[in-house]
Amino acid sequence: MSLTNDDIVWYDPSLNSLDIIDSCGEFSNVPLIGTQGGINYNSALARRQLKFHLRDKPNNTLLEGLFYQEGKDTQYLKLKIVHAWHNVHRKGRSELGPRHCVALEAYTLWVKKRALELKMPYPCERPMSMVVVEPLTLHNQDIEELEDALVKMKQEKDMWEKRFRALTKKHEELQLESKDKDALIKLLEDRVTKRQREPEVSSSSMPQPSVAWKKIVDQLVLEKTQMKASFETKICHIRRKDAPSTISSDVVRDP
Repeated sequence: MSLTNDDIVWYDPSLNSLDIIDSCGEFSNVPLIGTQGGINYNSALARRQLKFHLRDKPNNTLLEGLFYQEGKDTQYLKLKIVHAWHNVHRKGRSELGPRHCVALEAYTLWVKKRALELKMPYPCERPMSMVVVEPLTLHNQDIEELEDALVKMKQEKDMWEKRFRALTKKHEELQLESKDKDALIKLLEDRVTKRQREPEVSSSSMPQPSVAWKKIVDQLVLEKTQMKASFETKICHIRRKDAPSTISSDVVRDP
């Protein structure tokens, strides 16, 4: 096992306002009743759980053991325990001192000696000592810089959302315009085909109707192609322009 101070979370901050039940009635420790009998626990060995330090080896009277088995309680311990719980003795900061869940060297040496006497099956490799972890604090300047960065990120996000909505609207308008031109081209092509089937009645000096309609259709097709190419060029230009800003924003958000 070789547990050390670093391996154990000794203290729960939610227990700050609690006092320790140190003993009950005439008992020097805390007796407990179970379904099969009774035992006790020694609060003098559990004070670190409420962030009270352990200075020295506990008094032997505080470590006296208690045990009885249901149906074999010749000393009437169960009755004594019931009466003892009507007189609970508590201790808090005024009796036990400030809270900092530390085990001093004298107590640690007693624990090692007791482990050797009881022949516990694991070595105590090094004394348990408190590891002080400095709380993470931010200076006012750091906080202001973080707040400014968050505001800037929000502004950039709003700007890109606005651009995206504008591009989406423009794309939808171009799609509608393209559909209208497709319908017009189809209509004109149908008319050209129909005119080609009719007998020629116009004079040879005037341009043929089929040629005139074909020029109109070709002009519309050319305008549609140019409009589509221009829109795609603008989209590519905006994407290339926005790429570095997007990457830097992701880098800022990543931590």
